[in-house]
Amino acid sequence: MQLLKLVESKVRVGVPLPWNVRNQDCTLLLARGHVIRNDSQLEALLERGMFVDIEEFKAVQALAAPAAKPPESIYTRWALAIDALESALPHLGETSDSLDAIQALADEILELADADPDIGLFMAVRQDHAKHLRYGYSHAVYTALLGILMARQLGWAAVRIRQIALAALTMNASIAELQGQMAAQDYPALDRQRTQIRAHPALSAALLEKAGVTDAEWIAAVMQHHEQPDGSGYPHGISSVSDTAQVLRMADLFMARISPRQLRQPLSIQDAARLMFRDDKGGPFSTATIKVLGIYPPGDFVKLASGEMGVVMRRGAEARTPLVAAVTDSQGKSVTSTLQRDTSQAAYAITGPATDRSLLARVPPERLYGYAVHTG
Repeated sequence: MQLLKLVESKVRVGVPLPWNVRNQDCTLLLARGHVIRNDSQLEALLERGMFVDIEEFKAVQALAAPAAKPPESIYTRWALAIDALESALPHLGETSDSLDAIQALADEILELADADPDIGLFMAVRQDHAKHLRYGYSHAVYTALLGILMARQLGWAAVRIRQIALAALTMNASIAELQGQMAAQDYPALDRQRTQIRAHPALSAALLEKAGVTDAEWIAAVMQHHEQPDGSGYPHGISSVSDTAQVLRMADLFMARISPRQLRQPLSIQDAARLMFRDDKGGPFSTATIKVLGIYPPGDFVKLASGEMGVVMRRGAEARTPLVAAVTDSQGKSVTSTLQRDTSQAAYAITGPATDRSLLARVPPERLYGYAVHTG
């Protein structure tokens, strides 16, 4: 038996002893549960020497310690990122804490993009469409992810990649609540709402300056994220637009097009990509986006040459050959098992997007990826 000598701070007067107390020879002095009545008794015992079996001491400590919090799944971390932005963004410019929280959130999204970009894209493509009122926050978080992946594809330095994440999270700081309201409303935008939309880049940039942001590229990206090189954008109609702002505009517009509103259905991934490629005239930014997403990104629902329908799990070596999880049989009937299909094989080649998306509600990410945990 290995003994540990007790000191005064470990023994409480009037409280039952949590372990047996012994002398230096291992002889039992006080049994577990005994109560030391006063300071004089405690002082006498300490002078005599109080010892405890070290294993018994550790066992009591372990029971008293709070249970370790299990690591959060990567899916939960994406949901918490939206919560964090919803807590911080409305207070931007009011407290330093809000800016600190947004900085920390940008780092979290960068870490999630490193941990598993395919799961991130799945969450972005398959975001909870029922929560229209949170659209302003979920949209910013997933735009940040797409902007990060685009910038990495373009070979940008880490500092610029972080700037685009920060700009995406704050580009709509002045209208985040309005965006949710407009996503949920079943009537066209009102004139006053359009006015707010046109003014929001400048107002959001002003909130950043008020919050103490001095990063000129971050502020410029927010100010310019609706400007276009041909001068047709807003709020100022300039033609000299930063690369960061152009990437942010494309990521912003792409995510907006694939997100539903109460008033309209979302565009398909393929239609949204086609429009982006057309608008950019096949330039480097739209090309980078298509390389990042592939033709069928994670979360997309597709038909296979086998007759099965499946959810894209991971991007493949080629844009048209991702890894797919089949969720129906060849007759289109839902199956309980999930079989992975390599679409580079002719038997499982993708023949196009699936139009009936009702089955998607039964395919949570855990079914495809397992209970993925990334502790960073």
